[in-house]
Amino acid sequence: MRIRVDEKLNIDTVLYKTPNTLLLGLRNKSSDIAFIVCEGTSMSVDDENHPCKWGKHLTIPSRKEYNLLKGDVITMYFPFECKGLQQAGEDLAFYINENMKCYKRIVIIGHSKAGVCIANMARMLIRKSVLIFVSAPFEGTKLADSEEVKKRVTKTEFGIYDKYFNQHPVDLDIIPNSYFLKEVADFSGVTRHTCVNIISECVGIHSVEDIIFKYIAFRMGYEHSDGIVSVSSQKALSESYQMRTMEIDASHANSLKKVLEK
Repeated sequence: MRIRVDEKLNIDTVLYKTPNTLLLGLRNKSSDIAFIVCEGTSMSVDDENHPCKWGKHLTIPSRKEYNLLKGDVITMYFPFECKGLQQAGEDLAFYINENMKCYKRIVIIGHSKAGVCIANMARMLIRKSVLIFVSAPFEGTKLADSEEVKKRVTKTEFGIYDKYFNQHPVDLDIIPNSYFLKEVADFSGVTRHTCVNIISECVGIHSVEDIIFKYIAFRMGYEHSDGIVSVSSQKALSESYQMRTMEIDASHANSLKKVLEK
């Protein structure tokens, strides 16, 4: 069962917070392996570690959710004051380099824009790590561009979109041809690590979310996608750098969950 975020929630697992990165510790057991799970979601906490701003209907995992990960688990969020994916990656890399030397192995899992963040961060990591990218828009996604969305949907649909999609810097970074993607992002560091790129495409219908995301893909003109990110955008990293690639049948909403259950 996930925990619903509201202003009364006291988060007692904060490990590290900067204006660009929020890390929560979910210790499964004392271990020499650490998993950092970056869901690509946003949350800011105040000085007393109560949420003060969060993505609409955000839920965060309880300790039981990651029982299949045999090690210590850290979850990452993008604070709303985060300046962008470059700065988030710099802060996360600093924490890993300085505070995770006790672990023999570090596995970093990045979903959606967090996958783009950790691919860009790969060059900043001192130690060789395992990096897993899930549904990551390496060439961006049209869903991050509100003007593009407005052209393709009805006024009512855009009103719904406007409530769920946060137009803050980490989202603007994944607009196709954004300044970040064109001028800042450098994914060449992935060659120094063990990487897996997981491509999700919503083919079948396995949940209510799949129906919703198939409709989004239709409205956005995607032929092959997970509803949010085109398959070609997800594959861009694998086509530039040699790495293991896997394909799964899942919508953007369910791809990370499906990977973690395997």
